[in-house]
Amino acid sequence: MQLSFVPTIDGAETRLRLERLLVPGSLLDPALERRIARLGGAFESYAAGYPLPLWAPGLAVSNEMRGLTEALFPLEQPRAVFEMVLRRGCRFSPLLSASYLHGSASWIDLLQKLWPLLPCADPAPVLRRLAEDEAERTTFLFALMLPQHFGGGFDRYPVQTRWLSLWLRANAGRFPHGIRVLDAACGSGEGTYQAAQVLADAGFGAGSSVHGSTLEPIELFAAAHMYFPHAAEREREYRGRVGSLLCHPAAPALEFYLDRVDAPLQRAPYDLVLCNGLLGGPLLHDPVELAAAFAGLAARLAPGGLLVAADRFHAGWRQRVPNEELVDRMRACRLTPLEIPEGIAGIKAS
Repeated sequence: MQLSFVPTIDGAETRLRLERLLVPGSLLDPALERRIARLGGAFESYAAGYPLPLWAPGLAVSNEMRGLTEALFPLEQPRAVFEMVLRRGCRFSPLLSASYLHGSASWIDLLQKLWPLLPCADPAPVLRRLAEDEAERTTFLFALMLPQHFGGGFDRYPVQTRWLSLWLRANAGRFPHGIRVLDAACGSGEGTYQAAQVLADAGFGAGSSVHGSTLEPIELFAAAHMYFPHAAEREREYRGRVGSLLCHPAAPALEFYLDRVDAPLQRAPYDLVLCNGLLGGPLLHDPVELAAAFAGLAARLAPGGLLVAADRFHAGWRQRVPNEELVDRMRACRLTPLEIPEGIAGIKAS
């Protein structure tokens, strides 16, 4: 799926663009209604035979509850119908395998994670609302694909940001016609806008560009439109932070597009590539996948270009690959390591 967006917060334009991603209107038909009704019947049988209190908001879930629920009402049953509804509602193939639908140990664990979007233990009423109501379905999908534990947010790498500001000023003479920057695996886009602000503050405006790329269309849309229908306060704060940058006459050109870090190069190469929160952590640590990611990132660099990557991973306890090994991966891709105060960096030969 080829998809790219120039950022906007215009409500009418956002709605038009959302139709490129999501199917409007009701999805409910007799076949889906039968699936939901059968699932409701399976839940009734579970509730009748379950000897412990049924789930309700605030219930402390024990291993006994979890095990009994999985035995009597396996998560696979409601998950299949949720996936059917959500896939019908998308014009793309959503990466549901990375969501709570697959990351939860049981149905009651999923209820805990998605409350209040799942307000009751019976999945059938929720599924009917999602199938019938486009707005409910949109909110649920964004909440599922952009949960709080995915992180996001501004100012996550302050040391890196200060270093980049100094580096840009020191190397201004190298880019008389502007600099091209990529925020690879940008997620919900906060780091992309922050990089653009750093460029603007350092005097890199006209002729410069900052792109954000991600493999997930929902993340892409949220980033480009500062759109979080499941988190109104987050949306307000996000737009408040970015609004002045979008109106700044000297801001670099911004764009978000779909891309995998290990895919062949789609665009002209970049002078600076950022890749934060990915390499060597819980999402990407397999040796083969990690090697492919570094090769893809190196391919995105112009000669003399700089790769910078940092990862918080909750103060390091979730880091799976040590920095020394990541630096070796850079060397294998013919990047010369550069010592920086936060994360790792490498320069491509000119």
